[in-house]
Amino acid sequence: MSGGSASNQRYWLIKSATRILGPYTLAELTEQLKTKQISVIDEVRQPDGRWSYIRENQMFMDIVQSLRDEADPHSELTMTHSVAQHTAITRTDVNVSDDLTPTPISNQRRHDDMKDVTSSAESTVSRGGLHKAKSYAASSDARVQDRLQKKTEYLRWMLFLVGVIAVAAIVLILTQKEKKKTLGYDEFMAQALRYKALGLYEKSLQSYQKASKLREPDSEAQMQMAPVLISEDRQSLAGRRILEQALGKDGRPRAEVVNAYLGIAVSYMMDGDMKPAEDTLQKVLGYDPSNIPAQMNLAIIRLKRGDNREAAQTFDGIYRKNPQSGLALFGRALAVVEQAKAQPEPTMLQNLVRDIQSYVQRSGYLRQELLLFNIYAQSLLGDIDGVNQSVVGFLVELPGQAVHYTHPLFVDWRFTQWDSLEKYCSEILQKVNIHPELKAFRAVCLMEVNRFTDSSKILEEALAEAPKDPYILMAQANFLKKIGRIPEMHAILKLPELQNLTAKNLLLGETCMQNKDIACAHGVYKSVLERDKNNITAIYGLSWAMTQNTQERRAAYEQVRLGLQNEPNYLPLLELRDQMENEP
Repeated sequence: MSGGSASNQRYWLIKSATRILGPYTLAELTEQLKTKQISVIDEVRQPDGRWSYIRENQMFMDIVQSLRDEADPHSELTMTHSVAQHTAITRTDVNVSDDLTPTPISNQRRHDDMKDVTSSAESTVSRGGLHKAKSYAASSDARVQDRLQKKTEYLRWMLFLVGVIAVAAIVLILTQKEKKKTLGYDEFMAQALRYKALGLYEKSLQSYQKASKLREPDSEAQMQMAPVLISEDRQSLAGRRILEQALGKDGRPRAEVVNAYLGIAVSYMMDGDMKPAEDTLQKVLGYDPSNIPAQMNLAIIRLKRGDNREAAQTFDGIYRKNPQSGLALFGRALAVVEQAKAQPEPTMLQNLVRDIQSYVQRSGYLRQELLLFNIYAQSLLGDIDGVNQSVVGFLVELPGQAVHYTHPLFVDWRFTQWDSLEKYCSEILQKVNIHPELKAFRAVCLMEVNRFTDSSKILEEALAEAPKDPYILMAQANFLKKIGRIPEMHAILKLPELQNLTAKNLLLGETCMQNKDIACAHGVYKSVLERDKNNITAIYGLSWAMTQNTQERRAAYEQVRLGLQNEPNYLPLLELRDQMENEP
């Protein structure tokens, strides 16, 4: 070992685990080895040297060997004590990662009772360097510490930033959830009432149901929505109870009282209780003698009782005051036809035919249903040519269009449904000579009540008798669309016999819209409007196509507005206008 003055200089560093201790004199290191404060498997170095294991350093060989001789047969590993317990003797502690301090490699092997450990090369110590090394803070160690500090600081800030972002995200999510909980009910209720005012009753009901799931609506909201529940959701009993409770409160405005009585009357009519319905309607007339919905409902009750003459007079009076009321004209047609079956009155039938033909030129609401009564009235008059012309007009109409119109909330409009109309189609065939187009007419009636097998059978007979008749082919195309056989429908629409029919283009346009083919829809509906500028189906189709082009949106809105002036209860246009007005 070194002797002289070198043994008193502090230039030895110790690396135990991941900590650097020292500097120590040679005597201090020797004493720590003997007292087992450090171990022979720890590493030592001088400031200008390299790290090496104590047991492999030439300057400590004798000390290590003497320690082994004393400790035998115990393993040298038993000599290791936790350096952390003796930090009182440490002059300087620095954490250093092992990957930044490579272990020297040596070819020497020790043949003793320890594991074979690759030794480091013997450190060559410069005497001059020993005198210069007054402390352990060599330049290489300073750089290592600086890099570690910077890396640690960087990681600390990154973790802090990630934590802040995570907390902010959690707070945002919880805030949005809370906002939905607190604002959801008000939003849905506002939607329900807005849709009701627009005539979009199905959407109004959906929004109201969503609001009701969040919390029970108050009595005022329930009262406003009760007519929708009665008319659209068939909740006649629930709606009636809501309105009856509302009427129990004093100070109700007159309009609210009238509407409540109308809703109650309709709920009774839906349940088939005509007497309480009639009594309630008389209360409405007590408040408002000219109330049209009350008069209409009373006429429907009389019609159901068989008071056809009185019902016809009431419906006729309403229609004269409101020539746009397709519902009043329909009720009148039904009453007149039933009355004429028992006692023919040509003048009344002729007036009915005239009014129906005038009305269907202006509006599509209940058009197909009114054309049915037009055919029936002409068959009662014995006008065979009129029957045949009206049958052709019936066959070129798209079936099932009534679902595209909003019905009045305060009138029991269900007497217009096809379940009670199909019998008139059958009766017409009993009054006139049957030909292929009349068979196609009968097939369409059966299709409206979902009797597809019977409809298909009669259509096949008509096609066998007149395979190139355009009106029978049109009925076949409508039937194929109804049952979902679209490719076969397209094959028929391509036939030259149908090229001049407006109905062909309307049916093709529906397919274009379903396939989101904007150019196709634009071209087809524009060609229809060139022939019939008031065709409501084409107005909607072209408006829809135009809304898909940003540059045409203003023109599309104007088109929608004009269409609703003619057909204010056409649902597709109402929905399209609402969509355009509420887009961001």
